[in-house]
Amino acid sequence: MKKRKLLALGMAMIMSVAALSGCGNTDSAESAGGSAEAKAQESDNTLVVALTQSSMVTDYENNYFTNYLEEKLGINIEFYMLPSDASETRTKVNLLATSNEELPDVMVVDNHLTNEMILQLGSSGFFMPLDDYVSDPGVMPNYNAIPEEDRNIMNTASTQADGHIYSLSAFEPETWNLTPNRTYINKAWLDKLGLEIPTTTAELKDVLIAFRDNDPNGNGVQDEIGVYGLSGGGYGENTIDSLMNAFLFWNGGLGLSEDGNTVTAPFTADEFKEGLVYMNDLYNEGVLSANIFTDDGQQFKAILNQETPIVGLVSAGSLSNWPDVVNNANFAEMELIEPLTGENGTQYTPYYSYSPGQELMIVNGTDKLDLALKFADEFYNHDTSIIERFGEEGVDWTRDPAELEGHSNAYVEAGLYDSVTMLVTSTVWADNQSQTWRNHGPRYASLEMGNTVYDFSGGNKFDPNDRTQLFGKSYQLYYTKHPEHVLPVLKYTLEETEAIQDQLTNVMPFVRQSMAEFITGTRSIEDEWDVYLGELDSMGLQTWVSTAQTAYDRIK
Repeated sequence: MKKRKLLALGMAMIMSVAALSGCGNTDSAESAGGSAEAKAQESDNTLVVALTQSSMVTDYENNYFTNYLEEKLGINIEFYMLPSDASETRTKVNLLATSNEELPDVMVVDNHLTNEMILQLGSSGFFMPLDDYVSDPGVMPNYNAIPEEDRNIMNTASTQADGHIYSLSAFEPETWNLTPNRTYINKAWLDKLGLEIPTTTAELKDVLIAFRDNDPNGNGVQDEIGVYGLSGGGYGENTIDSLMNAFLFWNGGLGLSEDGNTVTAPFTADEFKEGLVYMNDLYNEGVLSANIFTDDGQQFKAILNQETPIVGLVSAGSLSNWPDVVNNANFAEMELIEPLTGENGTQYTPYYSYSPGQELMIVNGTDKLDLALKFADEFYNHDTSIIERFGEEGVDWTRDPAELEGHSNAYVEAGLYDSVTMLVTSTVWADNQSQTWRNHGPRYASLEMGNTVYDFSGGNKFDPNDRTQLFGKSYQLYYTKHPEHVLPVLKYTLEETEAIQDQLTNVMPFVRQSMAEFITGTRSIEDEWDVYLGELDSMGLQTWVSTAQTAYDRIK
């Protein structure tokens, strides 16, 4: 970025030479003046963008999306590359905020900065408050054209605890990602034993005992694992969470009361205890594996993909847990089932309401504010949002009605939408490429837009008989299985964060460890439940809940 200072010095020297030439060679003077004028204009239209790198983008300067933005906005983009690693990006941004370096005009950070960091840098004056601009259609017309309901979600996600907006967000919800704890059962085993798909926790126990006792994989060895999962899994692999939702809604942290007014701690509720009792019973029956609490991701995949299938029931978000899933013999035996219903009629699944990621900040004091706002708003243009993610129209994707003819997808086949609106026609997302910034930046795509795309990059039309095409079925079985009110991401003030730092760090790991101990019997649920509750209180749980209530009330 020192380059900008050198460029300014060079322009000054050129302009001085032109002035001193006086009545000399007129052509030469005009040439020098023209060159200086061009350079000055280029400088006026240059926006310095700090951007997190992607290892899969081979060239940012000669990049289709870069050129698209420059040509459409009439600007020059000068890059200052930030690290691809989130922690390294945070360190670099903090150094920039305290250094004497010439600063970029805009930062595009791929959601690498925490809300606490954005609040701190915003309230201290490093990031510019954007409140007045995001509400002004004259300044940000594309942003204000976003449907009000979605725009309100974006504004709420961007508003920090001090009431200001310092960042612009990316909002592209996908139903597949909202409910990742999809439960699969070995349908081949059910069929062999003449059993129906279980719909309740009681029915599941009976099925698992049958799996244990009747050698459904036919190898003459009692090696069947009834319930398997990965407690450390980050994308739906924690089968314990899936089962707990047959007793109460459990998203892995604090929750909300049924009326949506009060922050609660579900892991202290009687229903939570009942869920632990049920899973402890499965463990004692030998049909729930203790490896759920110790295996890592590599071991998880290895167990799922044994030459002789050994897993009866599992929760998983991504089909990539079964390599080459279309031809995977283990996955061929599995069937997606709806969330189980508990004895009290509860039927939920973990639901992670989409929280827009914070992507773009404008550095306070920039002399290119108009350009920066124009640049930021362009990302919310419908076409630009598509190009940023998918690449060049007509090359990497198409919405030509003639090209769409005869195509479908799982959502359309399920009757949720009338037709697809777009085909992805290249493998640019999976490739090293210079077509896009790989979705780094603010953007908007509605739920309908995301659900009416079909990936035609492999050249294969949608096959309704393809068992891996589960988007529509997942939507039907899982999307509505959550309470009306779900606790959103909370924004704490700096003072609040400091006050509950210990609780934020320690409470949930303690809860997770206790769950493992209660389920496997190393702690007695009957004898030590009250001790567990007392330990939570001594850790300051009530302080955390009270502070969370304050933060939630600010959002409301």
